[in-house]
Amino acid sequence: MLAGMLLGSWHDVADLFGSLALLAGFLLAVFAFAVGTLPAPGPMTRRTTMGGVASVRNAGPALAAIGLAFADQPAVLGALAAILLSGLAAALPIATLLSRCRRAPPDTAAPSRSSP
Repeated sequence: MLAGMLLGSWHDVADLFGSLALLAGFLLAVFAFAVGTLPAPGPMTRRTTMGGVASVRNAGPALAAIGLAFADQPAVLGALAAILLSGLAAALPIATLLSRCRRAPPDTAAPSRSSP
């Protein structure tokens, strides 16, 4: 869906480079990750997973609101695509850093059976 939005309104997305809208989307994703991680219970792996889920936005309600309120204006759709893209740009480095910090899971292969 994001790829289609970017293809359809890439001029509007390009016009937003250098604006504070992209910075706001980036900071919102970082803040959502922190808010999703801090109150989550359990081990750190579960907590950071919850933070990652919280930082990724569901675009469905936003697209429905844009369709109703703005009559599918390409500039507004482009702005939403740009904000989603900046949030993805924040979530990917966080996920990369967390994957480097985690240990590899134990080998779960079935033990070999010796013949009697």
